Amino acid sequence: MSKKPTLALLLALPLLLCCGNPARKTDAPVQEKRIPELLAAVPSDALGVICFDRCAEGLRLYDSTSVLQKLDLSDFKNARMALSLCYNGSLVPVLALDTHRAEADSAAALKALTEQAASLKVFSHYFEPDPAAGRQGMLILSPSEAQITAVRRHVTQHTSILDAPYFRQALSAAGGDDFVIYRNSGAERLAPKGWMQEFFPRRELTGFLRQLADWTVLTPASDGFSVQPVQGPADSYFANILSLLPFSDSRLGAVLPDSVRFALALPVSNPAFREAFERWQDASVKMTRYRRTLDALRKESGKDPLKWEKEIDVRELALVRDGEGRAVVLVRPGKAVADRPAGENPWRGFIPTLYGSAFTLADDSCEAARDGWYVYGSPADVQAWLDAKRPETASKWPGKGCRFIIYEPERTLAWGKKGLRLTWNTNQ
Repeated sequence: MSKKPTLALLLALPLLLCCGNPARKTDAPVQEKRIPELLAAVPSDALGVICFDRCAEGLRLYDSTSVLQKLDLSDFKNARMALSLCYNGSLVPVLALDTHRAEADSAAALKALTEQAASLKVFSHYFEPDPAAGRQGMLILSPSEAQITAVRRHVTQHTSILDAPYFRQALSAAGGDDFVIYRNSGAERLAPKGWMQEFFPRRELTGFLRQLADWTVLTPASDGFSVQPVQGPADSYFANILSLLPFSDSRLGAVLPDSVRFALALPVSNPAFREAFERWQDASVKMTRYRRTLDALRKESGKDPLKWEKEIDVRELALVRDGEGRAVVLVRPGKAVADRPAGENPWRGFIPTLYGSAFTLADDSCEAARDGWYVYGSPADVQAWLDAKRPETASKWPGKGCRFIIYEPERTLAWGKKGLRLTWNTNQ
């Protein structure tokens, strides 16, 4: 299987932004968090940092096309590393290496690496050991001379990413010495061009990620990553709202066709969901617009969307897209609805207003029912869903007791009772 995640932030929580393979298993119990000394070389305004105990493993997560990947780091493969992602007109990497773990003579290895870097137009700076700061010698490498200067200034002034609001809390949330931490406010600059554009408008997606949390923490696990959003206490952070929701079961996996390319499942438990969603709307100064939209939909359809939600007893929402670009939104009611062919949808606009813009379709004029679910979308997309081939045996689906699931054939992001996990689907 090709295990190449896009280390960016997956829709309603993290996807990773660089390219590489999942790291080694980390099952050691969490102890009091040691502050990695290499964080001293990560500027306070860095958009993210990849920190690993072994350089050879950490760099596997970074962009394979970067000039840093051309460096022969074999003498430092077991050195601690911190790779920060900074913005200086463009996204710029800065690699910090703890040089005391060199495989060969450290002075010779250091000299060889700096000469090699210069030949590749990679700038470098060596910081002597600082016993007072408890820091070994460290080498800084970057394709940007300006960024090397910025790191030198930060180290001299004893400032770093540790001074950024809530970063220490994010560091405490990391489950070991190996971790990735991204600043959510940098989503627009971190996300690659074209990222998930076939699923969501970029501006809406990056804007949502900025509102989700202050930081996203990823800790390697045997089958992917453990994920932890870290943020302040305000209700304007959507991660705080999600954490208020009770765990409910998702049954989407039982009805997914073979052709699915992307699925977002949101189990709903009311009135808890409605109360939490409106709490977020209020904190985000969106309540007036939300109520006006509900009122407009009521006048247009003759039905109050909130009453519609209660009458059918919504238990789960899902957005599903296939490999041909077709998309439908599914609603699982409290009582299974009988199969029925495609017809006109009298409740246009209800779902994205009630459950968020992630469930917006370009055309939701059609409604049908299959396998106990309502199906919404364009006439062609709804019919394609009704005609789609289902596997004889439903795929393994992490639907027991969850808050949401984001699925692609190669990976699944699910928030269950044991936390938020990004896992690779090894049967692909």
